[in-house]
Amino acid sequence: MAYTNIRYSVMLNDAQYDYLLDKSQEIDRMMCFRTFLKMAVMVQTKVEKKNFSAVLQPGQLMASKVELSNLWQCNRKTATRIVREFNQMGFLHSEPSNRTTIHMLKCLSEWVTDEETVENSFFDNNPMVMPIGKQDKDVHVPPVTKGEPTENDNATPLTPAVTSVSDDDGKSEEKNDAGRPSEASVEGKEERVAEPPFPSRLEDAPMGQDAIPRQSTCQKTVATDITKPKQQVLPIWQTTEGNGQ
Repeated sequence: MAYTNIRYSVMLNDAQYDYLLDKSQEIDRMMCFRTFLKMAVMVQTKVEKKNFSAVLQPGQLMASKVELSNLWQCNRKTATRIVREFNQMGFLHSEPSNRTTIHMLKCLSEWVTDEETVENSFFDNNPMVMPIGKQDKDVHVPPVTKGEPTENDNATPLTPAVTSVSDDDGKSEEKNDAGRPSEASVEGKEERVAEPPFPSRLEDAPMGQDAIPRQSTCQKTVATDITKPKQQVLPIWQTTEGNGQ
């Protein structure tokens, strides 16, 4: 019997609708669902294949993964995944055999036609739906190479270790790991000015213009603070020149 003006009475929940309407997949799931609706038989039908035959009841269809991949223009791996997900979402119940696979529509309650209404005995009004979650993609973190800033670049620099080093005269001087004098050692030094040799007796000191000895050209001054004015230390005997002694 041929039916005209066929309508499908399909009952879906929110999870099933969201699955079918997901357009981010490599294959149109709504197109796959429509294929199962069109292939399901409305009357009892006997089907035969090579070395295989079966009698399909209303609501059943027979299709192998190879046939589905040809209809959907996809590979067999994708067709196999769609059939597995449709079973998981409660659209189908598939029973594979050694030749093909028989599928039963569980979300179709009946067909409404101009001639009569045909019920589906495999309809399940409360299917056990297991939503399929999307797999998270792995985030690739490139390794840190030399020259790239790291988290420790903004950290507080460590103070170099300070050690004490003694010179030949027995004087000790603090130095850091880089072999340079420490800041505390430099700050502790006072400005030194070369002094002329002090005479053993006051009467042996020269008088007149030669009373003030010239500074040696080898004078070495260690300046630690440029803000301090330089002070020249005068000998005691120089202060008596004004008295003419």
